[in-house]
Amino acid sequence: MQLRELKVPDSYEISQKQFGDTRGLFLEWYRFDRLEETIGHRLEIVQANTSVSKRGSVRGIHFADIPPSQAKYVTATYGAVLDYIIDIRVGS
Repeated sequence: MQLRELKVPDSYEISQKQFGDTRGLFLEWYRFDRLEETIGHRLEIVQANTSVSKRGSVRGIHFADIPPSQAKYVTATYGAVLDYIIDIRVGS
């Protein structure tokens, strides 16, 4: 799992290394220790969701105004996703 900080502070691109063989493929899509080491605090996952969208769908704009806010971990298990990060914090 490789993490790269993006231009918006506290946002990261997470890339997984895939291992393939004749049986198929394996990847480690989440490692709490690597993420904690990179962002400087533990990410407590309290809810996980899956959605299936038709091509061209827009799923909405979300934000949380309660400390410590809400982290999002977006992934595409099939196909592709286009995810926008917009910093609406005061002073951004």
